[in-house]
Amino acid sequence: MLRLFRWQILLAALGILLIAGLLAQFALLRETVAVPVHGGLYTEGVIGIPQILNPFLAGSDADRDISRLLFEGLSTLLPDGSIQPALAEKWDVSPDGTVYTCTLRSNAYWHDGEPVTTVDILFTLNLLRSPDFPTPSSLQGLWARVQVQALDDRRARFILERPYAPFLSYTTLPLLPAHLLQKVSPADLPASPFHLHPVGTGPFRFVRLEEGEDGIPMLELEANPLYYRGLPYLDGVRFRYYRDEGLLTEALLRGEVDGAFGLSRSALERLAGRADLVAHRTYLQAYTILFLNTRSPLLGDRRVRQALALGLDREALIKGFEEEAFLANGPISPISWAYKPDLPAFPHDPARATELLEEAGWHDQNGDGVRERDVRSLELVLLTHDTPPERAVLANRIKQQLAPLGVSVRVAVVPYETFRRRMANRDFDLLLYGWGQLGRDPDEFALWHSSQTGPEGSNLSSLQNEVIDHLLEQGRTTPDRDLRIPIYWQFQEEFVREVPAVPLYYPVYTYILPARLQGVELFPLNEPGERFRTIAGWYLKTQVQSRLRSTVAPRYGRER
Repeated sequence: MLRLFRWQILLAALGILLIAGLLAQFALLRETVAVPVHGGLYTEGVIGIPQILNPFLAGSDADRDISRLLFEGLSTLLPDGSIQPALAEKWDVSPDGTVYTCTLRSNAYWHDGEPVTTVDILFTLNLLRSPDFPTPSSLQGLWARVQVQALDDRRARFILERPYAPFLSYTTLPLLPAHLLQKVSPADLPASPFHLHPVGTGPFRFVRLEEGEDGIPMLELEANPLYYRGLPYLDGVRFRYYRDEGLLTEALLRGEVDGAFGLSRSALERLAGRADLVAHRTYLQAYTILFLNTRSPLLGDRRVRQALALGLDREALIKGFEEEAFLANGPISPISWAYKPDLPAFPHDPARATELLEEAGWHDQNGDGVRERDVRSLELVLLTHDTPPERAVLANRIKQQLAPLGVSVRVAVVPYETFRRRMANRDFDLLLYGWGQLGRDPDEFALWHSSQTGPEGSNLSSLQNEVIDHLLEQGRTTPDRDLRIPIYWQFQEEFVREVPAVPLYYPVYTYILPARLQGVELFPLNEPGERFRTIAGWYLKTQVQSRLRSTVAPRYGRER
């Protein structure tokens, strides 16, 4: 009996050791985490006053920013240029890339509770295509060539004349509610009360626009309980409108507003050191670019254009600007899915620039500091306009940097209307200009294809290059994105070799937000209103929750 009892004790001890070993392998830990909960208001200060809260008629950044919160399209544009369904639940594309069929979400509703249907799609596109539409745009030409059919309440078919790979990027066009606007003629749309009491489908809906007790106009939005992606965490968003940046900065310092976007460097310096504010930085996918007129007898030789690019120190060009910036590198945004990561930049190499000019036959024969070839001097006209003020400063810095190479530049800073006329006529050698929407589809047919060199076209460099033409044609007619990537990589390589222009920089924007506001993600922007891309996930309040977390210990060594 004693021997049996000893064996029982030994087995019990072994069992305890075995259980302890298993618990060591699998443990339950209790931890506390802070999770976002609904509640709180965010107030932003804005320069300007909203006038028309209709996405098709919005004439200022103040109007367009609000439209981003109120209205949506069938698709949404991601930062890298990819397309994601929005009001559309899915897209089906025919093998030949000419028929697109969208299916609307079953839980997509207007702010007033009416469902979004294909009637709204047809109404919006017919409104845009109308000859009486008050603000004509390039979109009208595109949509005029697309047949649209409503298959039922939720499915619409779009039939293209020929394959056009960038098509889905145009379905980000915001929809308007047919049930509220179908009795308003296109010509009467600007006078409609709708634009001061807008109804959309976005994460927030309009409450009121009024003058506050302090005389500052205020616009109030509230969370949309019908939003198909779920109720935003914030109860609402308010905008207070100021005449100038000085008043807005003072409002931030006094705590009248929680945040502001796009403040100048000097305004940001006044806010430095505030622990309750956080600065989020990003850039606008719209570069300032120096176009080189390839029709000019002085710039027809590729070597001269290459020399000009090598002669510019782009970092020095933008140093000390009130507007912060970072350098551009090629014709496609660096965040785009089509960007070539190892694309050679435009280095500052004056020695190589001099060699190229000599090879092209340009020499300073009379010692006056300006190169000549035959009887012509290398004297270029650089055209730009008088807004923003930094544009003239930049133009003169370009002039100063090219002078040591023996290149004379005469800067012509003209009013915008004169600038537009001379630009259309290609009356310049160099053109300093800004170009936006680079984060959309990388199709750059309009900018660089030889068919776009006329007065109405956007090929401002008058570039005529068969290789680039072929690549741009291929890129816009190849539906498969994986097949488009090498096409655009080759286009970028050819662009750097040909130098029809020198991309200079992207403007950097700083978004001042309260430190207590969480969930903010800021990506490169196509337009300032895209700063609200993730606003449905922003939150001010959290709640502590306790939960059990299981951990499995590694068998050997320490977990890494």
